[in-house]
Amino acid sequence: MKFTKTAFRAALKANDQTEVWRLVSLKIGSKPTRTQVYNAVVELSTTSELTTMRRARKMAYGESAKKRMAQNACIASWAKRGCMRQYSQKTEALAMLRRLLTEKNSNYTKVPMLGHTHLYFCSPSYGHADYNKVRTCNIEGNEEFVNKIVKIGKNFMEKHNI
Repeated sequence: MKFTKTAFRAALKANDQTEVWRLVSLKIGSKPTRTQVYNAVVELSTTSELTTMRRARKMAYGESAKKRMAQNACIASWAKRGCMRQYSQKTEALAMLRRLLTEKNSNYTKVPMLGHTHLYFCSPSYGHADYNKVRTCNIEGNEEFVNKIVKIGKNFMEKHNI
């Protein structure tokens, strides 16, 4: 079998990574490197630039099954120790804080407030009675992190006279 552009484009359209690698090896006459596959996909693809770059990166540097299994094992060990949950809670709290600081002040603004066991983002006028409040992370074990977020929230409320 010989290399043809139509067969190559059909393999790209079908997202068949094995066929793309095989066709690139036919084109260059030896086992291709990832860079060669990437360059071939960019050169011979007809789609828009952004899609081409993503597809080329996926075809050339796509995750192998072994790498995915290793990542899943790592995530499972994190979850077993409770680290993943704590990490996602802190990430959610930081996302809410970033949203508070970047958006304009409105009736729907949510500021950080301490509860008994968790950090909440709720309306400054309703406080904990806000039925739309968001619970983000545990206070226990994250005292320093939670105190910094609450301090930033208080500074925001003082600045905007809330």
